Amino acid sequence: MKALVLSGENHRFNESAPIIHAFLDADSEIDAELVDDKDALKSLGEYNVCVLGTGFTRSVKQEDGSVVRMDDLSAEQEKGVFDFVSGGGGLVGVHGTAWWISSRAVTLIGGHANWHPPGLTFEVEVDDAEHEITEGVENFEVDDEIYMSAWDPGIHILASAAWADKRHPLAWTQPYGQGRVFYTALGHGPGTFEHPMMQRLVRNGALWAAG
Repeated sequence: MKALVLSGENHRFNESAPIIHAFLDADSEIDAELVDDKDALKSLGEYNVCVLGTGFTRSVKQEDGSVVRMDDLSAEQEKGVFDFVSGGGGLVGVHGTAWWISSRAVTLIGGHANWHPPGLTFEVEVDDAEHEITEGVENFEVDDEIYMSAWDPGIHILASAAWADKRHPLAWTQPYGQGRVFYTALGHGPGTFEHPMMQRLVRNGALWAAG
């Protein structure tokens, strides 16, 4: 299985992407390639899965001091992602991908981050231990962020965490066209990706998304 890991500066993904690439590429079932050029999204046909971790959103300060958020992908780059997944490719989205402001991104990822409390130490609890993605994944503790997300009620929740008397999904799957999408809200900093359980979750997610 061939995977593309696209680096990016948002949410420190330029620090996290090399770690993801390293543990994916170390797996005998995965041939992973790390790139930092968004133009790679225009033609993903040689890959089985694409791993994204930046929200493709840039903030532009206006003359009146207000800030406007804008999509940081060209129309051709964005089309490449959606065509790839709808045509049967796999997508793994981590953390900051849920801030992607494109109106189509919500339908692709299955949700959108709205806000989050300050960084916390919390337990990630597996909700579906029978799924391929959670095979070998046990509950684990991380220092990370819990996104308050608006999500599609049709997503299949794999893991979640408790905060403010509610449970918040942290990993889920959903179909998109003929493709498969796995998303995890975890991964605010590179340290999360050093955790063996997180590595197992992302590795399994990539293989599952690839089909």
